[in-house]
Amino acid sequence: MVRLIRYAPGFACLSLLALIAAGCGKQPAARGLAATRPVAARPAAAQPQAEVGSPAPAFTLATSAGEKIALGSLKGQPVVVNFWASWCHFCAQEAPDLEALYKQYQPQGLQLLGVGTDDKAALVRKAKELNLTYPIGSDPEAARTYGVGGVPHTFIIDREGKITASLVGARPKAELEAEIRKVL
Repeated sequence: MVRLIRYAPGFACLSLLALIAAGCGKQPAARGLAATRPVAARPAAAQPQAEVGSPAPAFTLATSAGEKIALGSLKGQPVVVNFWASWCHFCAQEAPDLEALYKQYQPQGLQLLGVGTDDKAALVRKAKELNLTYPIGSDPEAARTYGVGGVPHTFIIDREGKITASLVGARPKAELEAEIRKVL
């Protein structure tokens, strides 16, 4: 009995540290390089997930510039679809690389869509802060359709409309460029 009492405070301390390390709090956490605040609650079996090698699920993005861009209308062009959020630190880190690649490869037909998962006004403010020129809009439903669980999550789509890469988390510019060059 004496041993149990003597070790109980240490056990309680270790248990508390384990819970903290496991991320039991309600704040969004970053695991790896993707912020894992859920896009929206969804039943696991009810939503399709976009997979490499499959046709990219259709969606129409209402952009901050007032345009409507249907993904299907971009068939024949390589497309990067980047799911992001205004509150996401890793998204903000990756955005300048995406912008540079967009400017570099747009003359070769590259299209880039920034699909936000949160409030449109917040996305517009963040896009201005980051000096983004590619089309952006808010479409949490598209994120659910693609099975996005955390952001950033980038899909590379070839000229035939098939997904060639699904990149979870912020990626180095060289890796993004290598995937884009495969579909040019």
